[in-house]
Amino acid sequence: MWCRLLMLAVLLDLLLPPGVLAHQAGCHWIHSCPSDRGNYVCGDLGHCDECPDNQFCQAGHPRQAVILPPAPAPRGDPPPAANAPTPKVPMLGASITGKTVAIVDGDTLEVLYEDTPVRVRLYGIDAPEKHQAFGKRAKRYLRALALQHEVTVTVRDIDREGRLVGEVRLADGRNLSQELVRAGLAWHDRLYAPHDTVLQQLQAEAQTAKRGLWSDPQPVPPWTFRREEVTQ
Repeated sequence: MWCRLLMLAVLLDLLLPPGVLAHQAGCHWIHSCPSDRGNYVCGDLGHCDECPDNQFCQAGHPRQAVILPPAPAPRGDPPPAANAPTPKVPMLGASITGKTVAIVDGDTLEVLYEDTPVRVRLYGIDAPEKHQAFGKRAKRYLRALALQHEVTVTVRDIDREGRLVGEVRLADGRNLSQELVRAGLAWHDRLYAPHDTVLQQLQAEAQTAKRGLWSDPQPVPPWTFRREEVTQ
């Protein structure tokens, strides 16, 4: 049916005088017009023999396709996020102090810095993933230690996800990375903190005492767990 209609349209186009089937703006009925698509002006592809009333064809300057600017946002919409103030990123080795406002998982929290929550990963450790054995327990333990408490973050790195990586201490001086390893709820990350002998010793002690994840005779390190999830 569509083929027949198309053939009929082409036949009418050939038989009728030019301009009979044109739009009022001078656009040929087969071709798109501003009212049809918003980004096309009749004559822009050189169909001037079929668009005799088109002002650009008459001037001898067929138009190129034009892209209309986007419509303005409705009034009352909030300003774009890019205009929102962002805190200045601390330099490596610098320290920031703020209240812990969220616990993301067993080794990541958010600290309120310059009125903005900043995500911080605990330096030197890797806690079990959320869906891994002891993952939820590690998160609960970190929440009990730090949530709504003031902490000091000494920045050691910025990871590929844009998070600060730092040594995080409570007001009483306790190091959160050390506390998690001591409880058997995180691994000493030997890849990124190979020379941290304190974490190394705390892990050995937790392993000997079979605390936390070390109660499992064959605990799966989180980096192995993540790699296996990707390959599945």
